[in-house]
Amino acid sequence: IVDTTVPVISGSTITTPTNDSTPNYTFSSDEAGTITYGGSCSSGTTSATSGNNTITLVSLTDGTYENCKITVTDSAGNASSSLTMNSFVVDATSPTVSSTSPSDTASSVSIGSTISVTFSESIDNSSVTANTSNTTCSESMQLSLNNFSSCIQMSSTPSASNTNKTFSVTPSDNLSSETSYKIRVTTLVKDVVGNSMSNSYTTSNGFTSADV
Repeated sequence: IVDTTVPVISGSTITTPTNDSTPNYTFSSDEAGTITYGGSCSSGTTSATSGNNTITLVSLTDGTYENCKITVTDSAGNASSSLTMNSFVVDATSPTVSSTSPSDTASSVSIGSTISVTFSESIDNSSVTANTSNTTCSESMQLSLNNFSSCIQMSSTPSASNTNKTFSVTPSDNLSSETSYKIRVTTLVKDVVGNSMSNSYTTSNGFTSADV
């Protein structure tokens, strides 16, 4: 038997960005054979069957992957053309709060101030909410003057800016004069690939409103 025909392979697409550090990749081959890997990716799967094959990539660190390749070599030693996977981004890191406005320990803050929180990365808009119809502390972005026994009602849902890193919201009424307020952000907040904050964030001392 003389076999000089190389396997023909084609692949699907890895979702990007993804918070899965061991994503699956599916490719098809018209021959069974041995899989070899190139670039920054590898897998424990080394055998391909004729038809569709799904491989699980070895755990990847956060970053962009543009050079991941696979080759299938049949039993006669004929190697397919190298198949390059689509470029994809892995992001398995939880977002954190970078800063708040007013800042912690700020004093003489205007009683009509807008409350803002800036995160370490872009955030899913739908996960940043504020209580607009009551004074409960059940939403993901909160403001309180009594250590969160109750929260300040807001005039609307938070608005996003700075490429969805900064969210701002205005209380439905002016703040009380010469009063300390704390800002809290809960683990309901998620980044754009679904990573939740690993811990709630609360300002340590809070800010103090101006004497009016």
